[in-house]
Parts: sequence; C-alpha cells; structure tokens
Amino acid sequence: MRRAANIAFAAVTVLALAGGGLMLFAPQVPALWHEGFPPPVWTGEGRFALVEGPDLPLSKGAPLPAPAVQRFEASEGRALLVMRDGHLLHEVYGPGIGPGTRLNSYSLVKSLVGVMVLRAVADGRIKGLDTPLRALIGPEAPAVTLREVLDMTSGLSLGYEPPKDDKDAPLDDADFSPFGPVARLHAFGIEHLLPRLSPDATLRGDFHYQSANTALLGLVLKQVYNAPLPQVLGDQIWHPAGAAPAEWRKNRNSGSVSAYCCLFATPRDWAKVGDDLLRNGTAADPVLPDGLWRNWILPDLTPDARRAGAYGWHLRHDVLDRAGEALQGPFAYMAGHGGQAVYLLPATNTVVVRFGARPQLLHSTLYELFPE
Repeated sequence: MRRAANIAFAAVTVLALAGGGLMLFAPQVPALWHEGFPPPVWTGEGRFALVEGPDLPLSKGAPLPAPAVQRFEASEGRALLVMRDGHLLHEVYGPGIGPGTRLNSYSLVKSLVGVMVLRAVADGRIKGLDTPLRALIGPEAPAVTLREVLDMTSGLSLGYEPPKDDKDAPLDDADFSPFGPVARLHAFGIEHLLPRLSPDATLRGDFHYQSANTALLGLVLKQVYNAPLPQVLGDQIWHPAGAAPAEWRKNRNSGSVSAYCCLFATPRDWAKVGDDLLRNGTAADPVLPDGLWRNWILPDLTPDARRAGAYGWHLRHDVLDRAGEALQGPFAYMAGHGGQAVYLLPATNTVVVRFGARPQLLHSTLYELFPE
C-alpha cells in the first residue's frame, strides 16, 4: 500500500514539476492549450471582434479552365476566384466549402495592416515612415523606426535564431511550434512582449519575416486613430469594398485582435477587397494618394528582385515574364500560411483569390487561368 502511495506521489510530483517548468519556460503552451493552432475554416469557437461591412451582392463566377481545376484539386484547394474589372469571372470551391464559408486569412491580413499604416501617413496622423516607433507607441516600444517595422527589417529579437547560412530567413517559426516566438505572441499579445523586444544588431537592416512587426503596426494604428483595429479596418477598407461582416481573432489575454493573423472572411470578400485596393478605391474616396498607392503596388524594383519575391511595405512582388504566355508584367500579392494568396495584377485589372491546405504553384496557376 505504502509503495503504491509513493509511486502515486512521485507521479504527481513529476507532473507538477513539468507543469511548473512549462509555466516558467514556456507559459504560452498552457495559455494556448484550448485554442491550439488557428483553424483554416471558421468554427465560431473562440473570441473574435466584428469587422463591419455592407455585404454588397456579387454575381456568380463561371467554372475554371480544366488545367487550373486539376492544379487546384491537387493542392487541396478550398477556393479559387478570379475577378476582372470588378466582375467575378471564375469561382470554384473545394469539398465542404461554399460562397458563404469564412476562411482563415492567416497572414493575408498583414497586407491590409500595411495599407492602413500608409493611410495614416497620408492622413497626417503620422509625420513620416522614419518616425521612431517610440514616438507613436511610447517608451516601451523597441528603438526602431516605423519604416523598419513596415519593411520587416527591424531585426527584433524574440529568442529565435535564423539559420546562419540564410541571412534573410524568417524570424517566425513557420510551423507555429508551441515553443516558438509566434506562439508567445499569439498567447499573450504584443502588449505583453513589448518590454522584451529589442533590435538585434546582427539582424537589423536585413529583411526577416516576423509577425511581431505587424503586431506593432496594429498598436500604432490603434494609437493614432484612437480606435480599435477592427473599426479602422472596417472604416478604411472593408466597408468601402462592400465586403460582408468578418470576424477577427481576439487575444484572450490582451483583449486586442491579432493584427498579423486570423481574419475570418469569405473568399468573395477578399476578392472585393483586392479589387478595391487594385483600383485604389474611387476618385472621390481613394485608399491612398495616387503616388503612394503606386509605390505600394508597383514599386521601382530590379527584375531580379521581383523574381526573388521582393517584400516591401507588407506586400510581396513578382513578375510574369515567361516567353509565349499571354499574361505578362509585374504584379503584387498578399500571402498567408499554407498557400492562401490574393494576387493583384494591375496590367489587366485582375484579382485572383486562392485558399487551400497547401501552396499552389503561383505562376503556373496564373498562366492556366489566362492561356490567351
């Protein structure tokens, strides 16, 4: 009897020590225990903030060309939509997904946060991109500029070391490890991490993809507009685009939304938003001043930089230049975990929205959609 009691006591002790170790060295693990990895499809479970929109009607798109369908299905696609000149040309969904299904944006929403920061500069709420972050957020902010955060060249240290042989490697762990920096950010919010954020001199100045940068931009927007981030997004982008109400994941510890992730909206709404950004709103209500908009969507880049997928102002850039193809020219795109993408093709006034379980070959998809 005593031996059994000793074994039980030892087991409880080990569990207690393990739990204490987790709380000490990885407190994000128990904090995220119930939420887990952000799901790809809306379940309604969790805490969310509403992004308001009018849900303007959109006519149904036609089926995709056969080659594009095959590539879509092979990559476990969930949705693929093509909009040109404001009209939905093609529309297809994977099993269990339909026009009204809300899907997780993952990092697509980062690009919208970047646009809103540029809008804040245009509105005069921020003096310029070289403004120190501390002048916008307060003394707890890291000693970097707004431009460095917007370009993801701030080199903020969160205890994650990139591979030594890849100077541009992400500072995020792409697989959302429960022991990685994104998990800590996701569990507690950027407000909790502010005191420990500082630029690493060996990383600063080089591009390193890192969600903490976008989280800081979210704080900036909340401060300069004196409004919650979902309200700013709704007023500036979601409502003017005619998108339906969406749900943005709210951190249960900080009470703020996750600026870098997890806006649940339909692919149709992303097509509307992409089209509005591609057209720069309307003449009466532009998203950005024309010059700033052009520098955002089609910056002056070398061909090699474009082909390498250059990143600037929270938007990625590429070029279609395969000989013999009908579709040509530079374009911009938003990208999210697992292959979520919104392509903005200025030369043809075209937006392509793609959601799926795995990435789909970018250029091949576009060439198949427009073979002539």
